[in-house]
Amino acid sequence: MSEKNPGESQTVQGSVLIVDDQIESQKGIIEFFKEVGWKVTTAVDEKEAILELEHKNPSLVLLDLVLERESGFEVLTHIHRINSETKVIIISQYFDTELIKQAIKAGAIGFVLKDEADSIPAGFQSLLQGAVDAP
Repeated sequence: MSEKNPGESQTVQGSVLIVDDQIESQKGIIEFFKEVGWKVTTAVDEKEAILELEHKNPSLVLLDLVLERESGFEVLTHIHRINSETKVIIISQYFDTELIKQAIKAGAIGFVLKDEADSIPAGFQSLLQGAVDAP
């Protein structure tokens, strides 16, 4: 992977939709995606997420399981009704093995703790690479 000079324009690598009712806590993720050339959109609830999905068809969705107005599982189900090929990674501040298993069973391809996501560890980058490369 070659590094880009600050003045050099980047090719858009993909698009990501971040669904989180506390989007201000996702600044690290947003900056990471922008730096690697992805288009970033955000949504704070299911209604906004569905509009973004229908109009922009993102390559990847990062979804918080605990939303103020509805369950992230409801949003995950709705995402896969719209497009079963949409790749979804769950982001949450809660590490609960059962919730993670349920999310994977419901169609998510991975899980990242919010604390880890904010620092973008190598494992998160690998998960993202797999999400983009996966058929």
